[in-house]
Amino acid sequence: MKILNIHIKEDDKVKFQELVDIKKLKSMSEVIRRLVSEKIKIEKVSQESKKDIEIAIPDYIPKNKYIAFVKGAIIAVGDTVSDVAQVAAEKFPNGPLVIKFNGSKKKPIEYCFLSLNDLNCWSYANVENMTYPIIPITLQIPSIEKHLLALIDTAASVCILKEGLINTSDVQINREEQLSTAAGIISRKFYKGQVKLLGVDFEIDFIIAPIDDSLPFNMLVGRSLLNKLDAYFFGKKKIVCLKVAED
Repeated sequence: MKILNIHIKEDDKVKFQELVDIKKLKSMSEVIRRLVSEKIKIEKVSQESKKDIEIAIPDYIPKNKYIAFVKGAIIAVGDTVSDVAQVAAEKFPNGPLVIKFNGSKKKPIEYCFLSLNDLNCWSYANVENMTYPIIPITLQIPSIEKHLLALIDTAASVCILKEGLINTSDVQINREEQLSTAAGIISRKFYKGQVKLLGVDFEIDFIIAPIDDSLPFNMLVGRSLLNKLDAYFFGKKKIVCLKVAED
């Protein structure tokens, strides 16, 4: 083990000590170790994500198909972004996910919706140079467990599940409420369920709504779940990080 001597300004020493006291940590060294560890995780994810962007599509891939890459390897070929993204959700949920189209370039669809103790980071999913801050999540309801990729949507107050993924007769309805959307007031049933994220189980209520197959996710994580987490977005590096919220 190497020992590093770090010069810290006197004012910062006072702030570090206050943080130690507030968080009830062992020492200032523990605070610094945590900060350095989180910075290393962010940089590691950033470097890994850059490797996949320049990958060429092999000649043997059929035309007009979507190809999903994770760490340079092809993991799925399909007709829609949604198809290949679901394979990634089930087999390689932590990515980094890059999706390319083997055909004439399509204009990306702009998207807009209603709108853990350790830091965990993921590269944005890259679909034909359009990026999305998505995370792996597992939906758990009676007799059903689905591995999904979910978009973090800070503008939404509720969680949304893509329609057609589950049989609603198998899910408990919690309540029915009116929602305010860009198109006006709508009425929706709220279903009761549980999700596993970062190895932790969270109880959630969610609604069911359409999500287009051209998008690489089939769930939106709204503030009803985000309020239990600390989320960090590094736009330039195209990284999203989460951890369970601290008191």
